[in-house]
Amino acid sequence: MRFRASASLAPRTELTPLLDVIFLLLTFFIYSQVLLVRAHIMPVELPKLTTGQPAEPQRIVGITIDREGRLFVNQKPHTAEELERRLQQVARAEVQPKVYLAVSQQSGRTDRGPIVINLIEMIRANGIENFAIVGQPARPGASEMKPPPTEPPGPSP
Repeated sequence: MRFRASASLAPRTELTPLLDVIFLLLTFFIYSQVLLVRAHIMPVELPKLTTGQPAEPQRIVGITIDREGRLFVNQKPHTAEELERRLQQVARAEVQPKVYLAVSQQSGRTDRGPIVINLIEMIRANGIENFAIVGQPARPGASEMKPPPTEPPGPSP
């Protein structure tokens, strides 16, 4: 029995592995872009908000008040005096970053209401007007707080 050598076995270029690698890289870069937009706040449970809009990419300073009333700036603990100095630095910056304030929704032993009011007063006293309060977007269909009507209802007929 005689074997014949086939002359038609030319080398082939397979594109399937190349396409797999390209799609993996594309997926990685898309996913990493999604993760780039983050506010540096402590991981606290935030209240659901029905108004507002998503944040634009920009330089920020994230201030967090946890359930015990402790203050964090960009996830680092600060005292009120240190926070005051940090806000003065932010106010003197050539391009002021936006200040985001996040308050934990979880109940704790500390009343955070006066802390929030004092913090907003401290922010405004340093001349920072570009700040916002952070919350989670409300899920569609969840019970939502409706804004009050802009005009009082007229007399009924």
